[in-house]
Amino acid sequence: MSLFLPRAGSTTTGEPDQPTWGIPDALLGYVVSYCFAVIAGGVILSIGGWADDPKDAPLGWTMAASIPIWVAFVGVSWFVARTKGNGVVRDFHLAFAPVDIPLGIVAGVLAQFVLVNAISWPILQLSGKTAEDLAKPAQDLADKVHGASGALLFLFVVGVIVPIAEELFFRGLVYRAFEKRWDRWWALLLSSAFFGLTHFQLLQFLPLMAAGAVFGFLVLRTGRLAPAMFAHSAFNLSTAVVLLWTT
Repeated sequence: MSLFLPRAGSTTTGEPDQPTWGIPDALLGYVVSYCFAVIAGGVILSIGGWADDPKDAPLGWTMAASIPIWVAFVGVSWFVARTKGNGVVRDFHLAFAPVDIPLGIVAGVLAQFVLVNAISWPILQLSGKTAEDLAKPAQDLADKVHGASGALLFLFVVGVIVPIAEELFFRGLVYRAFEKRWDRWWALLLSSAFFGLTHFQLLQFLPLMAAGAVFGFLVLRTGRLAPAMFAHSAFNLSTAVVLLWTT
């Protein structure tokens, strides 16, 4: 299979019908996902007895309460593509080639240790913050890990579940929706900014936007969603391993 495929919207023999979903579906899909996650996550924490102190919840309950947002991302993407398009495989180019694994891993690791650090350094200098402040959200989660089972759960969630769900939504539905409305480069910029904003971490906005741009560029250049999933996985796991190793 060729490394670079025609981008979405090209016409070939047997091309599926043009999907009718667009930016409103992507934005509404995020709102629905977020609201569902808040409600479902709150119910899960209440069942575990951690509703009043969610930050103190053990890793298992914290992960369980986080699952609804990723389930919602997958569900919304599937529903929109199924009811207004040709399914997630065709609409979001959910395809795989063997080269996607090394391509994604290299891109994800470089994005984490080179690009993010380069962007974060001036931000930290101007804001008076430290690298510890930047890493605090991830560090707080890593501090909940205890034992081999906890480490495996942590790595599985951040390295498998999160990349699949977020890439299907952000580089699948969101990026393709912007691409249908504007030029693909504008789609890359806007979807990356949206990705950074939805993490609700001001200090990490630009680094996360840059990471989203890397994932989106892989989709733009290869025509497949798989490279972004592998890059996102490598991006998350590289930090997770370092945090676990140093905790």
